[in-house]
Amino acid sequence: MTHTMIASTPRDVRKVLVVGATGFLGGKILRQLERYDGVALRAMSRRGAPARAGATVEWVRGDMMDPASLDAALAGVDVVVSSANGYMKETIEADFQGNKNLIEAASRAGVKRFVFLSIVACDAAPDVPHFHAKKVAEDLIKASGLSYVFIRAPAFLDQSPDYIADGVKAGRFYAVGDKATKWSYVLTDDLAECLAKAATYPNESIDNQTIDVGWSDGARSQREIADLITQATGKPLTLWVVPWFVFRVIARPVKLFSELGYDLMRMFLFFRTGEFIADATKQEALLGPGPTALDAITRWANKSNLLNK
Repeated sequence: MTHTMIASTPRDVRKVLVVGATGFLGGKILRQLERYDGVALRAMSRRGAPARAGATVEWVRGDMMDPASLDAALAGVDVVVSSANGYMKETIEADFQGNKNLIEAASRAGVKRFVFLSIVACDAAPDVPHFHAKKVAEDLIKASGLSYVFIRAPAFLDQSPDYIADGVKAGRFYAVGDKATKWSYVLTDDLAECLAKAATYPNESIDNQTIDVGWSDGARSQREIADLITQATGKPLTLWVVPWFVFRVIARPVKLFSELGYDLMRMFLFFRTGEFIADATKQEALLGPGPTALDAITRWANKSNLLNK
């Protein structure tokens, strides 16, 4: 494999590598990091620089399943920010082995801080494959001796493609399970900002911390989310609810033909337990308070062209 040449950087500049940089969230992390002085940005992609790559980011080829490419990508790096995942695109095994390869390469490179995107309550959900993969990676990072920051994210309010926004445009809110069970959400713009803050945090007080990210006024039920969307947009919504028993009944048959589908069924059933709740105490103390639910939903609705003009 041919690798991009790695440019040298003065050591008073912190070199930050973003892994998963071409993903929905990864691009937002890059844009957040571009706002910081004293940061030299490197982004890793299996294909190298995208067609519209800007001049402020150094792109390098790297594949989490290819340890040699990771050694090249990590040369001279001070901080790794990883939002990579394989389960939505390839297979869950890419998350287990790929994360292991990346952690080992970061250790060999002497990385000073490993900022890892994890999931709220992943340690309480061994039956949800991609949650469990995050917990396994957290344990490997701890065992490696690397200084780390685990940013544990809840459910994304916005998606790519954004099925919630599409539903709102049709006057519907597609709900999972019931109208009352609460879980935590985050706007990906805000999550990217938290990851960038963790990467550039000026001292070691953030190291070896596990930080849940969420809204300052707590978790919300889907009925509450729908009502807040109506409050922000003026659009009344009808809830279309897929009941819990559907997920229980179809989970095992789905596993026969779709690893991803089974993973999502198990995730939804975990939401029902009421444990998918972010404790934003450390977020407020170290990264600043999160937004309120209404603030986040209003910004999302504006970006999604849902607000009445």
